[in-house]
Amino acid sequence: MGWKFWMKRFALAFVVAGVVLLVVELVKGHETIDAAKFAASWGVLTATVFTLAGYVRYRRNPACMSPPSR
Repeated sequence: MGWKFWMKRFALAFVVAGVVLLVVELVKGHETIDAAKFAASWGVLTATVFTLAGYVRYRRNPACMSPPSR
């Protein structure tokens, strides 16, 4: 798995976490700019942990993450 796979994985995790956190903060009544800052910072942290955990699992046993051979 190349760097494109890991960057896509990071981007997807960042977008999902960021949107969820932004909505939660807005529902709680925070200002839009403060909610966006909060969502962006925690989104980056969440996506980093998620991607690194997947990478560590892949490095330990790449056969588990590879597509099945035909």
